[in-house]
Amino acid sequence: MKIVTIDDGLTLDTANPDLLTQAYRRGQAAVERGEDTDNVLKRHLLRGEFAAAAGYLHGLAVDARKRLPVHPDDCLCRICVHDREVLMRHIYRVWREQVPA
Repeated sequence: MKIVTIDDGLTLDTANPDLLTQAYRRGQAAVERGEDTDNVLKRHLLRGEFAAAAGYLHGLAVDARKRLPVHPDDCLCRICVHDREVLMRHIYRVWREQVPA
């Protein structure tokens, strides 16, 4: 088994690092090429190319994360408001732990 570090800092242990890396790059570009991702993944699994299947899935995930919308700092959507509240509670808790009683 060899340890492979991919572009986004992900470290994987695999017996076939070249196959994993190639499939990772193919997964990253799959949506832009209009590739049928389900069939590509099934083909890797049926051939027993599990390193390629893992690399392809990781590549798809990285590409999907890049396509997520970026909200402005003052966004009022439910998710952003919740995230800001959680962050403020965390900051306050850390501050309270650091302030002497």
